[in-house]
Amino acid sequence: MKVETDAILVCSSCGVEGEHELLYLSDHLRASRCGNCGATRHFSSHVYAEYARDVAERTVRLPGKFVGDVFKGPSWVVTWPVKALRKPFSLLREVTQVTAFERRCRTRKGVRRKDAPC
Repeated sequence: MKVETDAILVCSSCGVEGEHELLYLSDHLRASRCGNCGATRHFSSHVYAEYARDVAERTVRLPGKFVGDVFKGPSWVVTWPVKALRKPFSLLREVTQVTAFERRCRTRKGVRRKDAPC
């Protein structure tokens, strides 16, 4: 999962060219949010399900990544306990970012016109 914060796009809601936040899951664009008007556009109706699938795919790849790191050099193995301890916090940060896209979209639905994308 990745959130890119410095994309310059033209907003489909307000028509202003400006900064947008882009939410990527599994290297695919899933949502964007305009920095000017706050409009959130979802390119997938199931962001939470796709985030869960993204986490599952990354988890499945962990054993292979671990073996690859061992062959790169034994010093990489030393960092794994630290990474394992920090992982719950990074997952919590990711969930917070995904939830922020959803929350802002839901709270703005009552404020914006009906035909505005979200």
